[in-house]
Amino acid sequence: MTNNATDYQALVKYYASQIDKLVIAGLPPYENHGREVILVDDHNLHHAVHDLLQAPYLGFDTESKPNFIKGEKSNGIAIMQISSSSRCYIFQMQNITDPTVLGELVMHSKTIKIGVGLKDDLAKLRSQYKFHPAAFVDLGTIFRAFGRRNSVGSKQLVALVLNQKLRKSKKATMSNWAIETLSPLQISYASDDAFSGVDVYLRLREVFAPYTAVLDKNILKLLDLATAGK
Repeated sequence: MTNNATDYQALVKYYASQIDKLVIAGLPPYENHGREVILVDDHNLHHAVHDLLQAPYLGFDTESKPNFIKGEKSNGIAIMQISSSSRCYIFQMQNITDPTVLGELVMHSKTIKIGVGLKDDLAKLRSQYKFHPAAFVDLGTIFRAFGRRNSVGSKQLVALVLNQKLRKSKKATMSNWAIETLSPLQISYASDDAFSGVDVYLRLREVFAPYTAVLDKNILKLLDLATAGK
């Protein structure tokens, strides 16, 4: 593609579209390709935070123990999964004595954290840990800037941007995330969510980098491309 407004508008139109569920079902599966996944407790907490702070872009998500009684108070964050493009750390909050160490990362203004549907996650970070989250980018906000009207989940994003199918297990979604020993299914589910967020973001930056001259200012900022080429 040449770097012009017509090509840019075609890209934006595509990303504002919706891929049918049947089409997604036929896509190749999203895989983390053997990237390292590490469970975090007090013993490796400082190392994990230090390692993640070396990366400019991180995938972010949380999981909470589900409620099964209508009107029951929402449970707090059980795990946080945060990944660079090369490894994912799963922070088991019940095994972390001093969560303020993790707060250094959550509140770091130079490290961009990317996720989907972050409103509830950020609210829990504020209420549960008194963190003031900084530099978080919700992929849904980017796609609304493309002109998308309906909400977009991670399965749709992975299909649109990576042309792959993100597997979402209801068994994992509704499982007990506060359990002492996470199952292989839970670990896979959690790490896929974090890896896919950063993978989608980095791919979008790659796709739109040639179009900085015509990019909408809001998209330019959200994709951290404002200084590209300068």
